[in-house]
Order: sequence, then structure tokens, then C-alpha cells
Amino acid sequence: MEDLIAKDLIYKQAHQCIIASDYHCATAEPALKLASLQMQIVYGDHDPCKHIPGFLTTNESVKNFVPKHLFSSKKPNDWEALILKQHSLLGKPLSNEEAKREYIDTVRNFEHYGTTFFPPCKTLNNRLLPSKVVIGVNYEGIKTFKTRDKDAHVTKHLFTDIYSWSSSASTFAFEYGTQFDSTKFTFETKHGAIIASTIQTYIDLLVQLLKNGDSDAEESETVSSEK
Repeated sequence: MEDLIAKDLIYKQAHQCIIASDYHCATAEPALKLASLQMQIVYGDHDPCKHIPGFLTTNESVKNFVPKHLFSSKKPNDWEALILKQHSLLGKPLSNEEAKREYIDTVRNFEHYGTTFFPPCKTLNNRLLPSKVVIGVNYEGIKTFKTRDKDAHVTKHLFTDIYSWSSSASTFAFEYGTQFDSTKFTFETKHGAIIASTIQTYIDLLVQLLKNGDSDAEESETVSSEK
């Protein structure tokens, strides 16, 4: 996170997922906190002479501060007033980098932080799932969501529970359970290869972390025995 370029990319991805409602703000409170930090990042410290009614709504930029699923719950002018007020309450001045760091730290507490979501796809031959779902992959495993509601997942399978996965030009599938007792989910999607590649990347990283952990443990034991 000390790498400024990396921090900026992580922040931009987090902001995009918040505005698109991929990372779900259940209420206006966390959404306004993030919006005030976004104001700080884009426009700097609060200026009562400049940040007045119309500052965000004149060019409809207020939409870039509020999650999509919440925006229609209030009028644009009301959202603007709340955002400007929250921005004025941030307290001590924050640098651009400090505001980005706080934005990222806030979003990291969201349930689906770090999840890659893939376009809705059709479920094939399985009554345990809705006819269409959104597939999400993160460091924990694979989740499926209702196409219009990412607030609650339909299924969640940790990588430790997943027995195998495969893809073709038009499908993605994975099995969970054991070699002798498993359940298979198959989906119709053009993104099967990308989903499989994303899973493999996480698996490779997790394996490497485990290996590094074992190496650290062995090194610690060696040092202790030498002492």
C-alpha cells in the first residue's frame, strides 16, 4: 500500500465497485462517508465559499458519489446537501493519499471486497440455484448471487470444499464435496476461461503463502534449536 501507483489503482477499483453497487452499501451512512472521502480526493479540503448547492448537481456529477442502488432513494439535490455536509465534517485536513487510504480501509470491511464479479449466466441442469446467477470469485472461494441482489449470496463454497473446476468456450463448471460424494454446478457463459484462470491464480497464491508459512516455521524452529 506504500506504492502510490498501486494504491491509486486499488482505490479506483474500490470506488468503481461502490458506485456500481458491486460492493453493497446497505444504508446511506457508509455511502455518505465514502462520498465525503471521494469529495476530499477529487476536490480537496472543504471550502464553504466554493462547495455550495449546485456544485455537484450542475453537471450531474453527484451520480459519481452515490451507489447506484441507493441513488433513486433521494433527490440529487438532497444527496448533494448530505455529501457536502459530510465533507465539511471530516475534521482535520486530509492529503489526497491519506483520503485514498481511508477510502480503501473503509471498503475493505465490506463483505464482498476483493470479489471479481462475472456477467449473469444461465444455470444448467441444477435446481439448487436460480435460473440465472452472478458468479463471484475471491480469495475465499466461489460465490453465486441473484442477478439483481448482491447483498446476499445464494451459495458459498470455499476453495477447501471445491473438488474440481473446468471451462469451455460456452460453459464453466465446478464440483464441491469429495471424490466419492460431490455436487456439480454448470453455467452457460462465455467467460468460463477467465473464471477458471481467476480461480487458478488464487489457488497458486494460496499454495505459495502456505509454502512460505511452512518455510518461516521451519526457519523459526531451526533458529530456536540453534539457540
